[in-house]
Amino acid sequence: MKKIHKLMLVAVSVLTLTACTSAADQQQEPVAAVTSVEEVKTDYLTLTSNVQQIRAIAHAVSVMKENENYNFNSMEVVICGQTVTELVKPEVMEPILKAINDANLQVKACGFSVNGQKVDRTKIPSEIEVVENGIAYALEKQIEGYEVLGL
Repeated sequence: MKKIHKLMLVAVSVLTLTACTSAADQQQEPVAAVTSVEEVKTDYLTLTSNVQQIRAIAHAVSVMKENENYNFNSMEVVICGQTVTELVKPEVMEPILKAINDANLQVKACGFSVNGQKVDRTKIPSEIEVVENGIAYALEKQIEGYEVLGL
């Protein structure tokens, strides 16, 4: 019985030693590091209650495109308030539409403001999309990951 006891003790010791050695070997194996950094471009949105600010925003876009710190992808502008009445004035909109096209801006008009100011939607330039509510639209875009800028 003493021999069996000694044999079992030796067997358990060998198994324990083998298990510890195996575990130590597993911990020492190099782990392949995966470092794939994908550059994420930023989409920006701003609300404005002054249609004339679109030209300044267009200029800011050209600056942002040139500076890699912005990781610039796109800019949307939502026009809210009484200024939506200017959207149907060709003499006001001609230079603004040029700035919109030059900067590749996406411009929206707040439908709540358009309705409140009784603006004829058929006279709003085709470059400007009317959204139901400019503030709600901005919040939706912020949830989607847009960087919303205040003016």
